[in-house]
Amino acid sequence: MQASFLLNTRRSLLELHKALVDAERRGHEKSLGRLTDGEFLDALVKDPAFAWLAPLTALIVRLDGEQGPRGEELARVVRSLVSPKTPTIEFHRRYADLLQSDANVVVAHGALMRALKKPG
Repeated sequence: MQASFLLNTRRSLLELHKALVDAERRGHEKSLGRLTDGEFLDALVKDPAFAWLAPLTALIVRLDGEQGPRGEELARVVRSLVSPKTPTIEFHRRYADLLQSDANVVVAHGALMRALKKPG
């Protein structure tokens, strides 16, 4: 059960990350024009406008490590990031904005919340 919970949560986090990146790319390109995949990747890594994604990216990297959160701790950490009781960081604000404006982010958020229901 623990392994499937971890895999489902990781997959859902990756899908959420992709939905957020895709939404940000659309907004970025609407403002600045079309970018190649390489140009966008460079912007994603270097442009401070995308720094708000760092907490989610760091969580995914941490999860992949041997000392990453597991089970109930993982569920708690993820929930505090994507459903905070008190928004305290830029990630929370931007995430909430995208939840209101992008259907793909809403779908990915829902899938993540379902994945978090059964920690092993």
